[in-house]
Amino acid sequence: MFRFNPASLLWRILDSLGSIILISLLWLVSLGLVVTAGAGTVVAYELCRRYVLGKDAGPWAVATKAWRQSWAQATVVGLMAVAVAAIGLLTLSYLPTLGLAEVLVPLLVIGLFLVLLLFWCLPLVARFTNPTWRQVRNGLTLGLTTPSLTFLLAIAVFVGCVAIWNFMPAVFVVPGLILVWWCYLLERFFVDRGYVRPEPADVEA
Repeated sequence: MFRFNPASLLWRILDSLGSIILISLLWLVSLGLVVTAGAGTVVAYELCRRYVLGKDAGPWAVATKAWRQSWAQATVVGLMAVAVAAIGLLTLSYLPTLGLAEVLVPLLVIGLFLVLLLFWCLPLVARFTNPTWRQVRNGLTLGLTTPSLTFLLAIAVFVGCVAIWNFMPAVFVVPGLILVWWCYLLERFFVDRGYVRPEPADVEA
């Protein structure tokens, strides 16, 4: 007979929350250091995929392995994202002189490519072994040809930014929550498209 154990449930919730906070902090620090933005995103994605989603144990081992395997390629893609973000800030600086109507469309385009680089191209770097140009091409292609997922991601990022803006402590949780959710969706997408084989647990389910 199944017996409900509140203490066990609370422990699992706290453990998951702690993992999400850890991933959020790691990701934010890597983004803040700029040069490590790409590698930090890849490591955070692998932590979501292998540790938080229950595929493996040992977050330190997962993180160090992801760093060794992907840091060079991830750094290149990450610097591309930094360059796009810099163009976005430069465009935003023209807002007082040109007005919102003149800069809105360029900002939306820049934001789209930034999202594609961070949430499509870098997960491909973490997940697949391809030349850098192919990872970028595949990421941009998948993001642009799968508008439903990309639009859903954009909404999640927007809501997350609004939540952080209105309640600053949410910065310790929201980035990790978005990444874990996106990792789950992306892994299912890869399996459905036949890009990767399902894990044994997924097959049994």
